Amino acid sequence: MKISSFDLNLFVILNAIYTEGSLTKAAEVVGITQPAVSNALARLREKFNDDLFVRTGSGMVPTQKTENMIQDVQSALTLIQQSVNEPNTFDPSTTKRNFKLSLGDVSEGRVLPYIMKEIYADAPNISIGSYAYLRSDQVHALSTNNLDFVVDPIIPRSDEINSEKVFEDDFVVMHREGHDLSKVKNVSVDDILNQKHLHVSGRKRGLHLIDVELDKIGYRRKVALRCQHFLIAPTIIQSTNLVLMGTRSFAKRNNMPFVEIPIEIPMMEYFLIWHKSDEGDGGHIWMKDLIIRAFKDAQR
Repeated sequence: MKISSFDLNLFVILNAIYTEGSLTKAAEVVGITQPAVSNALARLREKFNDDLFVRTGSGMVPTQKTENMIQDVQSALTLIQQSVNEPNTFDPSTTKRNFKLSLGDVSEGRVLPYIMKEIYADAPNISIGSYAYLRSDQVHALSTNNLDFVVDPIIPRSDEINSEKVFEDDFVVMHREGHDLSKVKNVSVDDILNQKHLHVSGRKRGLHLIDVELDKIGYRRKVALRCQHFLIAPTIIQSTNLVLMGTRSFAKRNNMPFVEIPIEIPMMEYFLIWHKSDEGDGGHIWMKDLIIRAFKDAQR
């Protein structure tokens, strides 16, 4: 098959069906009607002499022929997208672009004030949206331009994305002023674990990094309260005898007393994550640099 006789837009639709698993959703992503997607799939099937996708109760499932070629198709589409992006045409002082980020509440507190201060000064028409996404949905949201960037401790397993570490910090144990723990010399792990703990997590289940490390040496925290958001944690800690295991920068930013943890626990790391197809886009480059600078400022 000669490429000169092939409509390359069909590869865009092929990839959309593959990533969405639905003709209707693929049509929404590409910006055409569902009948047009069906027609394109019929042309693809004729070209490749293969069904390419089989309709099931759970959606459009790719055939082995599709699986064999999809990685090359996605790589080619990414290269084409990078070629048409023009970095030099982006002017932050005049653009009205909206950037969509996925940040946790702590990351919002760390970087959004800095980002908005910079935007107010240098890019007054740019707007920012911060949204919560499940980790299982992040790559899809990035590939369909529902997100521009994700900041998360875990890098998705996908060939479609790039990432860069933007933040790391160690853990301490925060407490209220005058807490009994602050009066202990040479605080031990047992001293810490004898306290009642506040645990912050938006998930219904699953261990925190700290709990994973404690479990390795046979320890477990006494969790008296589990809440969803870190930003309420300082108020709870300051008004109770609960303690909170969290990052040193969070403790300092909220003026919370803390003690050191006397065992080695891996650093908390955060990564900036984006889709490869955005490489070379001037606005994307500008926003990525601003986010990185914001996290550097947060670590001072």
